[in-house]
Amino acid sequence: MFDLKENVPLDTRLLSEAIIELNISRHNVSIYPRNHPIVDTSLNKAFDDLQQLFELRQEITLATAKDSLIIDMQQLDSQNPVYKDFAACLGRMNIASVTFVQGLTKEELYSLHSFLLKNIPDEFTGDMQELLTEYNLVHIRIGFIDYSAFNMTAGTSGQADTGASLLEKYVYGLLDGSLNTEDAYDVLFNMPPEQFAELINNAVPHKIREDSYDRIITSYIRKSSERAFSGKKLAKFLGFINHLNPVLKRQFLSSTVKAISRDLPAIEKSLRDLSADDFMELFNIINEYSGSIPEALKNLLDKFSVYQQKPFYGGGLIEDDIFLSPEIVALFEKANFSEFVTDSYQAEIQRILKADSQKAATGLTKAFAKEWSDEHIEKNFNRILLELLSSGITDIIDQEDYNLFAGILQEQMVQFINTGQYGQALKTIRTLESNADNRLSPVAVQYYNSPQFILSLVDSLRVMGRQMRDDAMLLCDYYDEKILPPLMDALFVEESPATRKFILSVITHFGYKSADEAVKRLGDKRWFVTRNLLFILLECGNEEALKQAKPYCNHENPKVSFEAIKCLLKARDEYGITSLRNYLNSESKELIKKALDLAGAFKVKEVVPDLIKMLKKRALLGADFEEKIPFARALGQIGDPAALDTLRNILDEKSLFFKSALDRLKAEIKSALKNYPGDLQRE
Repeated sequence: MFDLKENVPLDTRLLSEAIIELNISRHNVSIYPRNHPIVDTSLNKAFDDLQQLFELRQEITLATAKDSLIIDMQQLDSQNPVYKDFAACLGRMNIASVTFVQGLTKEELYSLHSFLLKNIPDEFTGDMQELLTEYNLVHIRIGFIDYSAFNMTAGTSGQADTGASLLEKYVYGLLDGSLNTEDAYDVLFNMPPEQFAELINNAVPHKIREDSYDRIITSYIRKSSERAFSGKKLAKFLGFINHLNPVLKRQFLSSTVKAISRDLPAIEKSLRDLSADDFMELFNIINEYSGSIPEALKNLLDKFSVYQQKPFYGGGLIEDDIFLSPEIVALFEKANFSEFVTDSYQAEIQRILKADSQKAATGLTKAFAKEWSDEHIEKNFNRILLELLSSGITDIIDQEDYNLFAGILQEQMVQFINTGQYGQALKTIRTLESNADNRLSPVAVQYYNSPQFILSLVDSLRVMGRQMRDDAMLLCDYYDEKILPPLMDALFVEESPATRKFILSVITHFGYKSADEAVKRLGDKRWFVTRNLLFILLECGNEEALKQAKPYCNHENPKVSFEAIKCLLKARDEYGITSLRNYLNSESKELIKKALDLAGAFKVKEVVPDLIKMLKKRALLGADFEEKIPFARALGQIGDPAALDTLRNILDEKSLFFKSALDRLKAEIKSALKNYPGDLQRE
C-alpha cells in the first residue's frame, strides 16, 4: 500500500495550509500553556491538515535550504513569509529535514513544537538525536546537519566558520574532501537540481580537487549501498548538469563517463528507464562536452540512439508501422548504402537535413495566423451580417432572411458581451443605428437598449470590465445615464473590493449625473450603501448636492459620518466644521485621529484654536507627549500662522524623565514648520 502512495503529488493548497497551521501552532505553543484553548484549536487545525495529506501519502518530508522549504525536490515559494519563518526556525536548530509519518498524534505535534522552542546554547556539542529522544516523537523523524562529518585540520579553510548556509557547508565539504559521511545523500538528494548546480557554480574551480567530481556524482544520485541508480535519478542528474557553467559541465561529464563505464549492464538498465527526449539530451551533451568516450560505452549509446523505441518483430525492424525485412535493413548498413547512393546525392541529403524548415515556414505562418484566428473569423462574419442587414436590398433578402440574420447577430452580441469584446459590440450597435431607416434596424437597436440587455452588460462588466477598461468605458458612454441605476445596484451587492473599485470608477466617470442618482438613493438604510453614495457625492457633486450629506454627519457608523463630513467640508458648510469639532473633543482616540486627518487634509482653519488648546495641555507622562504628535501634524498641514507661537514654545520645552517622547514631538513640529513660508519660519 505504501508503494501506491509514494509518488502521488501533494495538493498544493492543502500543503500550504498545513505549513501555515504548523507555524501558527508553533507560535501559540510558545505563548500559551498546554491546556489553553488557543493551543488546542491551532494544534487541531494543523493535525487535521496533515491527516488529509496522509490520505495521499504515508510520509511527508519537508527539507530546508537557507530560509526556504523544499518538498519533492521542488522549492516552495521563497517570498512566502510563513514558509521563510518556519524554515528559519528549523535552520536555527540545524535541522535539515522533518518527516511526518502516518499515525501522527496531536501530542507529538505539541512535543515537536516544544523541541523547536528549546534554547540550545551555541557551545552545545552533544548529540541532537539523543536530545530528541526525550520528546517521544514516534511518528516524526528529524534529520540534523552533522557537523562531525567535517574533518577540520590545521591549515584547512574551515568552511564551518564562513557563515555559509548549512547546505553550502555540505557542498563545500564534499568538494574539499572534509565530509566523510554517507548522510550527505539524504541532505543533498532533496535539493532541486538548479539550486545544487548554483552552489557548485559558486565554488572556485581551481580549488576543486580531481576526486571531488566522482564524490559529488555519487553523493547526489546514489547511495553507496545501491548498485545502480534509476532512470529517474539519471534524469535528475541531467537537470543538474544542464545548470552548470560550461567549464564545470565538461569536468563533470568527463567524470560521469568514467563512472558509468565501470558498470555497463547497470547503466543500460538506467537508460531503458529514460524517455526518448531525456536520452537524446544526455547523448548530445556527452558528445559535445566529454571528449573521448570509451568504445564500449560509445557502442551502448549508439545502440540506444539508433533503436530507441523502435520495436522488432521476428528478424525484421518495424519503422512507422511498416515491417522492414532483414534484407531491407541490411541495405541501409554503411557498406551497402554507399553502393546505391552517390556522394553528390548524400551531400544533397545533408543540405536538406541541415536546412531550417521552421524558419522558412515562420513568415508564411505569421501572415495567415491572424486570418486563421477565431476572433478574426468572428469579426468578419459580424461585418458581413451588418452589411446584409443594412443593405436594404429587398429583392434579394426577404423578411425571413432578415429574421434569421437578426437572430444570429443577437447571439453574436451576447458572445461579444460575455467575452469582453465591448469595442466590437459598440461598433455593431452604432452600425445598426446609422441605418435606423432600415426595416429591421430600429427593432435591433431597441433590443440593445432594453433593460434586459443593459443588465447583461453590467454583469459582464463585473467580470471582464477591469481587463478591457478602455473599451468598457466607451460602451458605457454610449448608454450614458441609462446604465447608472444597474451599475449602482451591482456596486451594492459586489463582494470583490477590486471590482467595487472599478464599478465606482465607471460611476464617477459620469460626473454630476452620478451625483443626481446618488441623491435619489440616500434613503437606503444599509450603512455601506450610504457610505458609497456619499463617496460618489464627494467625487461628483456640486455644492448643492454635497449639502445633502448633512443628515448623516452624526450617523451611528463613523465610516458614514466621516464621509458625510468630507462632503460638507468640501462645500465649506459650517455644519461640517461643527461636526468635525465634536469628534475632536470625543473620548475615542481613534475618532480623534480620523478627525485630525480630515482637519489637515481639508485645511480647516476654524479648528486651529481647538488644536492649540490640545497642544497646550500639561504633559504628565510620556504618553501625553505622544498623543500631541497628531495635533502638531494637523497644524502643520493647515499652516495657520496663529499656531506658530505654540509650536515654537514646545521646541523650547525640556523634560528629564520623558526626553525621548518629547524629542519625537519636537521632530514632528520641526517637520510641520516646513509647511510655513520661509519668512514665517525665521521669525
